[in-house]
Amino acid sequence: MYSPKIKEDLIAPLYHKAKADKKPMTKIVDQILRPQLNGELTMYFKKIKAVYETMTVNEPSCQPFTKFSFPKGVFESFKYLQNETKEHFIALHLNMKNELLCIDTVATGSMSAATVHPREVFKTALLSSATAMVLVHNHPSGSPEPSREDIKLTKNLIEASEIIGIQIHDHIIIGDSYYSFLESGRLK
Repeated sequence: MYSPKIKEDLIAPLYHKAKADKKPMTKIVDQILRPQLNGELTMYFKKIKAVYETMTVNEPSCQPFTKFSFPKGVFESFKYLQNETKEHFIALHLNMKNELLCIDTVATGSMSAATVHPREVFKTALLSSATAMVLVHNHPSGSPEPSREDIKLTKNLIEASEIIGIQIHDHIIIGDSYYSFLESGRLK
């Protein structure tokens, strides 16, 4: 029986091919491996099916110490979230010069929600010595309009940020376009 080291023999080459082609791993698996799969390999892929079916290799187009001056710049850097089928909640940690220190994927949820707790948002911000944050999440539906839950979460995070001393510059929702709490005057 063939016993591959799953990470090194199977996942790593697929990951790098998906990243290079900017395609979901499912498409890479279908193109490359599915025609070659035999019964032994199939059982290994059943074990990792949840990973390769939902994982898309995308990275924001920003480097450490990138400065974001407008919500549109954040939208352009995280536009890849428009193609995601699940909600992703991301916190951008900024230093005193508003330069990017860290990109923290706080939560990945379902098609319609990602469970986010203020504790998780601020935990890594404190560790990265951030003085400010920009919050970003996507709506797989394509509508960037904030839900009641989005508004309530933003309000709770702002209240927590005032106590902790890490300012929230904006909360941007990415859909077919974007919604900025700052531009809409809702960041208070």
